[in-house]
Amino acid sequence: GEMSAYAIMKAFPKVKRAGACEGKDAPPPKRKIPSAFQGVTVHILPAGIGNAKCQIFQRQIVQNGGQIESSLCPTVTHVVVDDHMDCDRALRLLKVDRLPSGVYLLKCTWLSTCISEKRLLDTADYSLLNPDKDMETTKDGVKEDMLNSIPLPATQDMKQPISDETKSDESTETVDTKDDFKDEYGVSQSDLKALISGLHSKDETPRKWVCAQSSQSKVDNHNKHIADKLEVLAKAYTHQGDRWRALGYSKAVNALKSYHKPIMSYEEACKIQAIGKKMADKVMEIMKSGHLRKIDHLGEAVPGFRTLEDIRTKANLNHNQIIGLKHYDDFLDRMPREEAAAFEKTVKEAAKFLDPGLLAMACGSYRRGKDTCGDVDVLISHPDGKSHRGVFSKVLQSLHQSGFLMDDLVSHKESGEQKKYMGVCRLPGPGRLHRRLDIIVVPYGEFACSLMYFTGSAHFNRSMRALAKTKRMSLSEHSLNSNVLRQGSLKVYGGTPLPTLTEKDVFTHLGIPFREPQERDW
Repeated sequence: GEMSAYAIMKAFPKVKRAGACEGKDAPPPKRKIPSAFQGVTVHILPAGIGNAKCQIFQRQIVQNGGQIESSLCPTVTHVVVDDHMDCDRALRLLKVDRLPSGVYLLKCTWLSTCISEKRLLDTADYSLLNPDKDMETTKDGVKEDMLNSIPLPATQDMKQPISDETKSDESTETVDTKDDFKDEYGVSQSDLKALISGLHSKDETPRKWVCAQSSQSKVDNHNKHIADKLEVLAKAYTHQGDRWRALGYSKAVNALKSYHKPIMSYEEACKIQAIGKKMADKVMEIMKSGHLRKIDHLGEAVPGFRTLEDIRTKANLNHNQIIGLKHYDDFLDRMPREEAAAFEKTVKEAAKFLDPGLLAMACGSYRRGKDTCGDVDVLISHPDGKSHRGVFSKVLQSLHQSGFLMDDLVSHKESGEQKKYMGVCRLPGPGRLHRRLDIIVVPYGEFACSLMYFTGSAHFNRSMRALAKTKRMSLSEHSLNSNVLRQGSLKVYGGTPLPTLTEKDVFTHLGIPFREPQERDW
């Protein structure tokens, strides 16, 4: 029979989309910087150009003496767009009616030619409009506070159905396995603003950082019926790798969950942080009809396949998809806490058999105290800082031999000194279901930051990362670094790791009160 597109997506593991250009943190350049882009500040609109290409352009601009801005703010002199972009669409994606006076709107070819010739070319042949003639400054055009108000690209411009043909068009960023925690994704000023929780309406007391509050102090969810529908879309976009839309819906969902009363009108919806006019339209549609038609289009993400049997017989599946399909029903069923605890115990026993000094700890929703869990992440480390080496393959071998690990999804993924296994396990005994399990071995110096990263929630992690950014720090699953140098959204120097022996140290360095794992369930 029919199946929900959301259910299909839940059965397959999330992966990071190809095309993320991670790049190593470079020390500050000592030699003289070439000056082809001296005095030029560029904002690149990623739609159509692509994330990887954007990052290469940004590095080239900085290396040639220019500056980068991740949003259209007052310092921008040149806006660069895809060669096939027309002026109206560019302005729509930039969320402005017109560009400020003197700002050039240029085709991508201008930028690539400037870079290859290492000189600033005349803009006339590449311009989508003549800034001096066509554009007049408007007092409302770009104000100082626009840094705080320009939405991220395509978070609210969501007219198109969600399908393979259109999904990569206006959002070319990537999604990480734990959402938005990793540092290769810049957090813009509008991100910072939207990550602050919507506990109060606009005219009440100033908002506080989500990560500085306890999730247990969340107000009653007065708009659950609306938030639940929007959350389906947020998750669908996340699984499709459509980062901007996923983030836009997630922010709206969190704002709705913490709003202090039931929403009564379109105007009221518009006043809530992180809800723009288009999102407010969707809120009203759910209020009036109890349904959101956009959810009906989710199936278009899997064109031509209406049933599981269709996928089994017609789809060209990779290894991981075959495993996802094999355990489709099991993966959809959330496991009780007790089962997650048994997984932690099994991995811990295998580790301690090798070396009694090894630590093994389950993270994720289990550590946040939830009654049920979708999957389990178990972190392994050793307090002496060196005995974690060589443990990874031995633990996996032991768990395979005992029949606990049934299938491998990703048998070995390295990130610096961290090693990660993603697979499928099952407890012994009748009636037991197959479950998703990740095992991560980390050096003890990174244990606290890893523990925080894999514990989540994703929204809490985003807030911590954004807060770190305001203090010229950067937070990842490896470390909390200080004295980070950024050029716009580009990190030119990764900074120096701060000592973080415990999670409490991370909170202390960021100047906020420590929150227990169960208080991070945003």
